[in-house]
Amino acid sequence: MNTMTQPVSDKRRDVSDIVEENAHAIGQLVDLLQALPGNLYRQSFGHRKQHVIGKHVRHIIDHYSALLSATDCPGALLDYENRNRDLSLETDRRTGGRCLSDILRELRNRFGTEYCNELAMLHNSDGQRQVVTTSVDRELVFLASHTIHHMAIIGMLAEQAGVEVGAEFGVHPSTLRYLERQVSGMARSA
Repeated sequence: MNTMTQPVSDKRRDVSDIVEENAHAIGQLVDLLQALPGNLYRQSFGHRKQHVIGKHVRHIIDHYSALLSATDCPGALLDYENRNRDLSLETDRRTGGRCLSDILRELRNRFGTEYCNELAMLHNSDGQRQVVTTSVDRELVFLASHTIHHMAIIGMLAEQAGVEVGAEFGVHPSTLRYLERQVSGMARSA
């Protein structure tokens, strides 16, 4: 049985490992955007033509921007629903790439040292708005998974268009660790 314990203190602390997990994903995405043809960034995929790489990138940026905005001003609420939705981030891969690089720099600057972990989030469920307690740590974990999930979709769309995507692009670190253990186990049993 795996027993986990709650952290003793939820005060100020360094979460550089969580920040670096986000940084790794963002860095992979920036690298792909640099190699991606501009027209592919705006190309519509799917039967209803609703799948666009640029829209996924903008969506990722909006979520990080929401966290950065909420942690920029003491007492501000994190609100993922009230996003900027800047269309230039959907249509210009260079603008999207620059914005992601800025977010990466800001994540490292803001959360690479001590910071206040406490955070309140506005949640809207079926039109009912409520404030829920969360933490910067929890939201950084969420954002890493959220980003990787959208990167998996981006990678699939890019591959459909003939762009080569790295084997680890859009794969969650937990999956990579699992696969590594599987390969390691097979090597030991051989």
